Amino acid sequence: MMKRLVAVAGAAFLLGLVIVLWGWSLWTGPGPNSTAELESSPSTVLMRIPSGMTLSAASDSLVSSGLLKYPKVFLAGARLTGKGRALRAGLYDLPVGGSPRDLLIALITGSAVQVRVTIPEGLDAEEIAAVVSLELGFSPDDFLAAADSLVMTAAYQGLLLKGGESAAGDYDALLAVESARHPRHFRWCEGYLAPDTFHFTEGTNAAKAAHFLVSTQWARLDSVIAGSGTAKSLDLSRQEILTLASIVEAEARRDDERALIAAVYVNRLRQGRRLEADPTVAFILKKKGKRLFYRDLEVSSPFNTYRNKGLPPGPIGSPGFAALQAAAHPDSACRAMFFVSDGNDGHVFSRTAREHQAAVQEFRRTRAGDRGNQKN
Repeated sequence: MMKRLVAVAGAAFLLGLVIVLWGWSLWTGPGPNSTAELESSPSTVLMRIPSGMTLSAASDSLVSSGLLKYPKVFLAGARLTGKGRALRAGLYDLPVGGSPRDLLIALITGSAVQVRVTIPEGLDAEEIAAVVSLELGFSPDDFLAAADSLVMTAAYQGLLLKGGESAAGDYDALLAVESARHPRHFRWCEGYLAPDTFHFTEGTNAAKAAHFLVSTQWARLDSVIAGSGTAKSLDLSRQEILTLASIVEAEARRDDERALIAAVYVNRLRQGRRLEADPTVAFILKKKGKRLFYRDLEVSSPFNTYRNKGLPPGPIGSPGFAALQAAAHPDSACRAMFFVSDGNDGHVFSRTAREHQAAVQEFRRTRAGDRGNQKN
């Protein structure tokens, strides 16, 4: 009797060992199509894991993509290793022939395909939202709402404006009034969305993207303000430096002119003159890149630097790092009070109104000559 029990136990142990070894071989062994006959067969397959996807649904997707043959092995392995709830959303480039274990590791490490997003300098908040949302696949409105909330919170904490919470409340009311009066929706996050080329993980949501761009611009702003003569001598807040930089970005066409353009505006601020910056009017009326008429310069808005002295209440677009640097550290040797296009990619800088008018007349002659040549 004892010998029979020992034999049965031994057989059960061997059977269990065989099952374990067989399961381990399936868990760690190559998947389907690991020895593809055709050289043209792809070595990887793109598979998207949406946010909130269950492990079971993921295994079904792996099977339908031809990456997994034994979904029960995949599920059992995930649960036994305690990684059944660790899936990360994203777009994954998964290897054909990979073992169930390798597939699971790829899906939980977050090593998803990166999405390249390029945001040009000078775009306004809505333009940036359109670019980012198109590439990452979320709602532009959700992105803007998240970014507005981040910047507004910082303002009410006294980190952006002079006057702290009271000033933040006034600015909030001003944005609402201006949005109702003009074609543009004036936003808290205007100027605070960093332009550059970034790589986001596929599946990045609107809130995370907004936080990344705002925190990046904030870090850049703080880095240029450190030791800034402009910020100290004119007692400018973070938002005012950012606002000046946004105007410089809108005006500059050449890298070597940013510090000069910033100097002109700083010289005007020091003398209490109006900035008379065309981009501020174009921003109000959503006419960027379009011709402005004299009647446009009369638009009633605190953002109109033709009618109001000093800087506008907030930025008119998102400046790049070079424009931020120029605003914080303008050319200290520049005494110019005016500048106008030279008809090419640069500007003519003048110290007196007479010199400026001569440069304006020269620009008009150049432009008229160019139009005549085009007609001919």
